[in-house]
Amino acid sequence: MKYKTENITLIMDDIRPNTWNPNKMDKATFEAEKESLMAYGMVSPIIVRKCLDEEGYEIIDGEHRYTIWYEMGNKEIPCVLVHGLSDKDAKKLTIILNETKGNPNKIELGKLLQDLKLDFGDDLKLGLPFSDDYMKDLMDFGEIDWDKYENQDKVIEDDDILRLHLTFKGEDIALIKDKLSDNAEEKIIDLLKA
Repeated sequence: MKYKTENITLIMDDIRPNTWNPNKMDKATFEAEKESLMAYGMVSPIIVRKCLDEEGYEIIDGEHRYTIWYEMGNKEIPCVLVHGLSDKDAKKLTIILNETKGNPNKIELGKLLQDLKLDFGDDLKLGLPFSDDYMKDLMDFGEIDWDKYENQDKVIEDDDILRLHLTFKGEDIALIKDKLSDNAEEKIIDLLKA
């Protein structure tokens, strides 16, 4: 391992954001992050390094959580300190930590939201970065039995074979929902036959 890490709690006034963070957060996502921190606390420490040119620490990952935590009146924050992190590696690590978290499968996310809705009811939205319409779309997609189309050969006409595997991204869900509002499964098959 190139760099050693240490779990520590730091005084918030001793920490500063870095100057290169490309990760920007819209107001709705920022509010969802705030709701999450209020409900669950700081369950994911921020990543910091010692400042090279002055005393104190610099944020590598977690600037938005830091800002919210500070605004909530906290004086200390849990951190993972990366010892001896160079400028070039600090910048690269910021990108890595922002970009390598993966993207959820929208259908699986919809199923998970459906399941959680039973436990949380109307409180499910708290802390989640989804608009009401987008969350409804996700949950609607989670209700469709997509598995019956997965890796299944289906005769459409004569000897034509259809293999159907669908993955939709955020903005596509609204489009699909708009175009296929009722009985989406049959409409997809009909569209593919045309």
